Amino acid sequence: MRLALALRALRVLWAGLRCWSGDDAYERYLAQHRGHQHALLSRRDFYRDYFDRRAKRPRCC
Repeated sequence: MRLALALRALRVLWAGLRCWSGDDAYERYLAQHRGHQHALLSRRDFYRDYFDRRAKRPRCC
């Protein structure tokens, strides 16, 4: 029982870390655009566009 609870907590923590870092961005993109009638970007093209957009945002330092 404790092991199952610890494993679940680790999965939740891992998912949160992936979301915070942007590592799951492509999976979220696929989930949001599933069923739409347009072509989806490849993983490579998605991340190229993702990081280009992030680089254009103003930064404080």
